[in-house]
Amino acid sequence: MTFSIVAVDREKKETGFAIASCCWDAGQVCAARATVGAIASQAQGNLAFLSQFFERLGEGEAPDGILDGFQSADPDIEKRQIGMITGAGMGLSFTGAQCASWAGHRVGRDFACQGNILVGQEVIDSMAEVFESTAGRLHERLLAALVAGDEAGGDRRGKQSARLLVAREGAGRLASNTFLDIRIEDHDEPVRETARILGVGGALMTILGLLGEASEVEGEAKEAALDRLRSYLDDKRQPRYLDWWESLASAYEEAGHIEKSVEAYRPWPSTRAWRPFFERAPNEAISPWGSLRGSSPRLLDRVVEPGRLVP
Repeated sequence: MTFSIVAVDREKKETGFAIASCCWDAGQVCAARATVGAIASQAQGNLAFLSQFFERLGEGEAPDGILDGFQSADPDIEKRQIGMITGAGMGLSFTGAQCASWAGHRVGRDFACQGNILVGQEVIDSMAEVFESTAGRLHERLLAALVAGDEAGGDRRGKQSARLLVAREGAGRLASNTFLDIRIEDHDEPVRETARILGVGGALMTILGLLGEASEVEGEAKEAALDRLRSYLDDKRQPRYLDWWESLASAYEEAGHIEKSVEAYRPWPSTRAWRPFFERAPNEAISPWGSLRGSSPRLLDRVVEPGRLVP
């Protein structure tokens, strides 16, 4: 009742999985650790396999040896389906003889696909072929594979949940290595919704990438990088993007491009949600005034005058 893929990008040192199911919380049967590997333990999955997989990898075992251990220790192993990938790209899948049809798997370079209670083999074949033929970052390839499986018919009992996770060392907050984690529950089209959410997250990742490029260069190269960010943000003036406009404005100011900084600040007062604050109280220490007054007081009067928006 599930189809999944575990995979790595060895160049970027990213590890992840994507999964969809007719059941609630499909992603609970998967785990990934940056640079180490990823595992899916599904069908009548044994969740103890998740932690054991990482423990045994840490002890130097290869996937085939880990599977031997699972088979020896678990009397219900023929009801299980397992997909494993190591950080080095070693993949292995196992489909127990008692998994409900259609059930099967396919392993390729840097990935392993597996599924059970599917409409047919075409689900897994489509996932594998699309993953192999898709360029881009790991999350893009995982999503493409998941969409391919869904469009091929997916779980023959229906749809309810999906999850896509990518781990990369040092990528997350508070020392977490989670680069991306999208969970969709109780949805009529969980895979499509995963794609929609990833589209929003993808925009933010692009912005962060452009800011990162600008931070690594100076002079004309920095200005050019900031101009690329400005171009990318041009059609993104909703409130959720205002912080990024402020980041752009601050970066322009620090680089000495005052006119461009002023222009980058102007989406704030032009946004309906903030307009009353700009018209009424430009000296109040509230966001975004606190930021403008604290980091760029000399630009405040350029962006807006007390009681009147600067056109």
